[in-house]
Amino acid sequence: MISKPVLKAREVLDYCGIEDPATISLPDLIIYHNGVVNEIPLNNCDGRMVMKNGKSIVSLNSNIEFPQKKRFVLAHELGHILLHSNKEATFSDDYSTLEAYKHGSQEKEANDFATELLMPEVLFKNACFKQKFSPDLIRLLADKFNTSITSTIYRFIDFGNHPICIFFSKDGKVEYHRKSAQAYYKIPDRNKLNVPTDSVANEYYSQNRIYKKEDSAQQIYKSTWFELGDYEADRPMFEFCVITPRYNTVLSVIWEK
Repeated sequence: MISKPVLKAREVLDYCGIEDPATISLPDLIIYHNGVVNEIPLNNCDGRMVMKNGKSIVSLNSNIEFPQKKRFVLAHELGHILLHSNKEATFSDDYSTLEAYKHGSQEKEANDFATELLMPEVLFKNACFKQKFSPDLIRLLADKFNTSITSTIYRFIDFGNHPICIFFSKDGKVEYHRKSAQAYYKIPDRNKLNVPTDSVANEYYSQNRIYKKEDSAQQIYKSTWFELGDYEADRPMFEFCVITPRYNTVLSVIWEK
């Protein structure tokens, strides 16, 4: 069953006749739906919105470095406008509410809307078709859809063509993990525990090491992040880290060839 946020995003795309989501003007869509967008410096959040009497004021943090991140923040706030307009409310969104899979039904709905609007399922699957997974593929998809690397990775978990697993950590501790449906790995309970000492994530937290783009796929072993079965030999895997120094977070993408 298709969720309400996904249906609403498809409705917007169809109504506006948008064939290439990379060309969407989010400020124009917000204005069309009785909103105003102000880009100003914000402390401790990426976006903030106040809704009352069917009108909205959206504040976008002007300190956000990447325009693709700004697009996702605005798409997320547009999701609130279209899905939660029957409420008088204030939404303040930072990395925790803008990351996929976050608890809280309204935040998840806004994320689901934004993801389908910017990376429609059908187009995303077609773009992945017969492509070999690597960090370069994620960058290629992000360029195609004009989206951030992080949001593209989350979309790939659901609709990519290769199984991957992600671990999200902050201040050196794992906050949560997610994996593709076809990623049949046994994951120990690492929530709130330190990242593995032999992980690429730990290289950042302990040594402040950030690999260059061409070296971003680093070899690790399955036992770094996963449990091995009885009599199972360890084997090489790869870890690609998306590091956000501003929040001291690391998104570790794990896969095998």
